[in-house]
Amino acid sequence: MELRQIRSFLSIAETLHFGRTAELIHLSQPALSLQIRALEEEVGVRLFERNRRKTTLTAAGSAFRDEAAVALSQLEQAIRRARLAASGKLGLLRIGFVSTVGSEIVPNIIRQFRKSNPEVEFSLRNILTAEQVQMLEGGSLDVGFLRMPVGEHSALDVVTVHREPFVLVVPSSHKLAKRKRVRLREVAGQDFVMYERTYAPGFHDLMYGIFRDARIAPNVSQTAVEIPMLISLVASGMGITIAPLSVVKHSAASVVACNILDRIPMSEIGIAVRRGARPAVVDNFRTFALEKLGRAGKSSPADES
Repeated sequence: MELRQIRSFLSIAETLHFGRTAELIHLSQPALSLQIRALEEEVGVRLFERNRRKTTLTAAGSAFRDEAAVALSQLEQAIRRARLAASGKLGLLRIGFVSTVGSEIVPNIIRQFRKSNPEVEFSLRNILTAEQVQMLEGGSLDVGFLRMPVGEHSALDVVTVHREPFVLVVPSSHKLAKRKRVRLREVAGQDFVMYERTYAPGFHDLMYGIFRDARIAPNVSQTAVEIPMLISLVASGMGITIAPLSVVKHSAASVVACNILDRIPMSEIGIAVRRGARPAVVDNFRTFALEKLGRAGKSSPADES
């Protein structure tokens, strides 16, 4: 039994006219008659009563029509979904992101992606960088938006998609709060709140490299596992910190961001996926994200990104 036979049968069942159906489906009438004869042989019963004046459905033909219409609709839906899946427009995307990109970058890119890919589903989780790396390598996460650098992870493909400056964050009551620009040596000896190394060792080491280059040793009074919490600690007077500018802009805490005059690295966010064969929906989303966000860096192994 072939799909074209089912489609031809349903068309005749609607028109009750072999000649008209033959014209509609661009097939010769003899060829159409052969299709229906083959279908009747397959089913084992006559589906149509036909004479020179009219064509009618048999009782068996009526019963077959109702079920065949449902089956054909389901099969066509299955074909459509298979094609969507193959083109990366259907499936579930498990996306992890650090909190600092959860307020703008990730919501915006997903909103844009869904306009042209409405049947893709998302599972979104705020996950710290180190855990994202483990989940990506283990296959329980499809895409990660994480804080760079992430160190050497040859199983991952990481591209930098966002860069912005670091700023010195001080309480609004701090003596430097009225200053737009500062040098790091001006805060030597002050208390700092810092990111805990366990959850993003590359980022933690980057911060200490900045202090080392400035020839200061920060007195760390408190650590935290998320940058927004560091901002809150600064506002409470626990110390000062260095953070990406956007985090301060999106914070309601009573803090001030001072530009740093020292030559220091930029804050970077990367999009990471597992290397090798990936579901089409992952590659579709990754390509879309790189186009919309712009490649702030080139595709490379994680230890080079």
